[in-house]
Amino acid sequence: MVYQKARERRRFLLKLLEKCKKWISVWEILPLLSILAVNCLVYWGSSVLTADRYHFDFTFAFDRAVPLIPEFVWIYILAFPFWAVNYVLAAQRGKKTFYRFVATDLLVHLMCFIIFMAVPTTNIRPALAGDTLSERVLSLVYIMDGGNMPSNLLPSIHCYVSWLCWRGLKGAREIPVWYQRFSLVFAGLIIISTQVLKQHYIVDAIAAVILVEAAWRFFAKESRYQKIMDMFEYWNRKIWKEKMGDN
Repeated sequence: MVYQKARERRRFLLKLLEKCKKWISVWEILPLLSILAVNCLVYWGSSVLTADRYHFDFTFAFDRAVPLIPEFVWIYILAFPFWAVNYVLAAQRGKKTFYRFVATDLLVHLMCFIIFMAVPTTNIRPALAGDTLSERVLSLVYIMDGGNMPSNLLPSIHCYVSWLCWRGLKGAREIPVWYQRFSLVFAGLIIISTQVLKQHYIVDAIAAVILVEAAWRFFAKESRYQKIMDMFEYWNRKIWKEKMGDN
C-alpha cells in the first residue's frame, strides 16, 4: 500500500512536470532545489552558529555618506523573482554551461559560509522617521532580516546572487541581448539598493562581485565542475528515469 501511494505521488509529480516542461526541464529541478536548500542552510545556519559571538561592523566613511533612499526597497524585493527567472534561464545555455553556473553558485555559497563563520558582521540600521509606504515596507524588511541585529553581511548574498544572474547569461546566444543588458542594469540596481537601504555596506558588495567573478573563472575548465555535473546527472536519472533528456 505504501509503495503504491509512493508510485501514485511520483506519477502525479511527473504529470505536473510535463505541464511545466515548457518553462523548465526536468534535469534543472534538482540543482535548483539544491541551491535553494544550500542558501537557507548557509544563511540561517551561520546566523544561529554565530549568534553569541562578537560581530564586526565594517562601516567606512563612504557608507556614512550614502543617503537612505527607502523607495529602493521595491528594487530590493523584486530581486527575488529576478533571481528565479534568471536561474531558470541559465539552463537555456545547455547543460555544461548550466552546471558551471551551479558549481559557481555552490562554491560562492561555501565561501560565504566560511566568511560568515570566521568574521561575523553586523551594522547599525537607521531609524525610519517617515510613514510612507516604502518606509513601512522597508521596516518590515528590517524586521524579517535580523531586526536591530542583522548578520551575515560580508559578503552580500543579495549582491552575489544578483551579479551571478547577469554573469550566467552574459554572451548567451540563446538569451536575447536586450535581456542580458537588462539583467546587468537590474543587478546593478539591486546592488545599489543594498547600499541606499543600509542593508549592506560597500565592502559587502565588492566582496560579493569578486567572489562570483573568481569562481566563474575558476570553473571555466569543464574538468573543475565535472564531478558536480556527474553527481546531479546520476541523481536525476535515479529520480526521473525516463523523463530525463539531453537538453
